[in-house]
Amino acid sequence: MVVSKFDIKRARSYFALDDGVTYLNHASHSPLPLPVREAFERFFDSWQKTAHRHDPESFRIFEEVRARLAAMIGARPERVGLSPHTTYGMNILASGLSWKTGYNVVISEKEFPASVYPWLRLKDKAVEIRWTRTRNGFIDEDALIANVDSRTRLIHTSWVQFNNGNRVDLRKLGEFCGNGDVLLSVDGIQGMGVVPIDVPSLAIDLFTSGCQKWMLGPCGTGFYYLSERAESRIEPPLMGWLSVNWGADFSDLMRYDLSPRVGPSRYEIGTYAFQDWRGLNAAIEILLSFDPNERWGQVKSLTQKLIDFVESNSRLHLISPTDPERRSGIVTFKSSDSKRLFEKLSALGFVVSFREGAVRVSPHFYNSPEEIERLTAVVEDHSG
Repeated sequence: MVVSKFDIKRARSYFALDDGVTYLNHASHSPLPLPVREAFERFFDSWQKTAHRHDPESFRIFEEVRARLAAMIGARPERVGLSPHTTYGMNILASGLSWKTGYNVVISEKEFPASVYPWLRLKDKAVEIRWTRTRNGFIDEDALIANVDSRTRLIHTSWVQFNNGNRVDLRKLGEFCGNGDVLLSVDGIQGMGVVPIDVPSLAIDLFTSGCQKWMLGPCGTGFYYLSERAESRIEPPLMGWLSVNWGADFSDLMRYDLSPRVGPSRYEIGTYAFQDWRGLNAAIEILLSFDPNERWGQVKSLTQKLIDFVESNSRLHLISPTDPERRSGIVTFKSSDSKRLFEKLSALGFVVSFREGAVRVSPHFYNSPEEIERLTAVVEDHSG
């Protein structure tokens, strides 16, 4: 059920943090909501008491999670695969596409390592990695496009930069790639669960995301969207016993003639972490019980409050963008001694991050304006 008006009290009721803790670090990972923890407990209780007679329910939940994730990105369920993390999806392309000597991949010089290492291994196949300069530290879509030539097979980018919160113009990149032979690969983890998105309309070929950050889920859960265009170019790089069509009937396991599953699910190769997907399903239920635009609106109001404060303080330097189209849930700034400020905030119970020499703050929809005000009071005192 979607609630028509954003309810901060209900949003906060899903979380139980220690007294004195102000959690503003969702770009790192989320605290587990109470319903997620309860889902774990119910599963483990069932595991002990039912002699593992849980297969039908587990596989029903996998498909429910798949459908819900697909709906959150505007895709059909059959275009979504389940995975343990963001990097899994990138490796499907890196391992499955046919690479020849002299081909190249275009990527920004300022990316999180998970968005880099899957492509770096292609150097063993004499594939060139074309590093692309940023503009003031922000990924530059025009520069990525300018770096493409006839040997380019793929552009990879983060949707939201992990260090500064810059939100990349995926529509511009998708329009360019969709009009040619170049695939568009997107690491979506820093936007998924906070900024609404319709992936197919952006002509994205791979959208891959872990679910332990803004999605409120357990570590070890994630998903990937794969376009039909991209899948048609892949020689399946992975195969396992769950890559084929069993349904949920495992009474006759010595069958080696089953056909592969259709679509991205064929890369779900082995036994799932049953408890984690129950937990993620509970987290998704929380997110879906709020209107996505209202959740995003709450995050925007909190980050705007912080941006206004940073810009009004001459002793602070804002690293994040101010353009509404570039904004995300991340606000990063520097002081005269950012590491000391980070340590002071941590000592006072503020959970934030220190990234690339700056303090990174990443509130979610259940955080309150009062929490931002408490944080800014400490920063003001430190920089005053």
